[in-house]
Amino acid sequence: MTDGVVKIHGKEYRTVAKRVADFRDAYPNHRLVTELVSADEERVVMVSKVFDTDDRLVSTGWAEERRDASKLHTTSSLEICETSACGRAISLMHRDFMGTEIASADEVANAIAQQNDTGPLMAHNEALQRNYASVYFIKENLELKAWEAVAEAWGEISNQDKKALWVAPSKGGIFTTAERGDLKSNEFNDARKLILGES
Repeated sequence: MTDGVVKIHGKEYRTVAKRVADFRDAYPNHRLVTELVSADEERVVMVSKVFDTDDRLVSTGWAEERRDASKLHTTSSLEICETSACGRAISLMHRDFMGTEIASADEVANAIAQQNDTGPLMAHNEALQRNYASVYFIKENLELKAWEAVAEAWGEISNQDKKALWVAPSKGGIFTTAERGDLKSNEFNDARKLILGES
């Protein structure tokens, strides 16, 4: 990932966080409003709307999430749905906020998780959702070769989630072959030992 832009299966997706930040920078006086349309035991539906400085509606983004789509959805469907709705409203407002796709990186990761409800990839995607900020911080700092920052962020991820995230990119894993090599390198291990206070 570079600056909130993620490449998945050769396509470029922006994270919702990136879209929101770019939107706020470009249109500081516009309003982004999210409304809960419906919520029951099975699903959540939300709509996000962008209003300009004259309070005119300029964009709308809808999202629907099933509460049984994944373990994370059983407790966080509302939050996931709000994120998707906001990302879509912003991307539909102006193509500069899209990347090459309307769907956000968050939505794609969620869709992959829903399509693969068993096995290592499901565990990987659930671990990715739990550690989203840390993983992309690691990826950014691997690119910069900022080993201590990488080691510190890696240390914040549980051992179980680290194992789940260690899926080859050819199998849908988030870390590239080069990044996986960096996470096994002497430089990374030296930084990890320094962070842990080991000699």
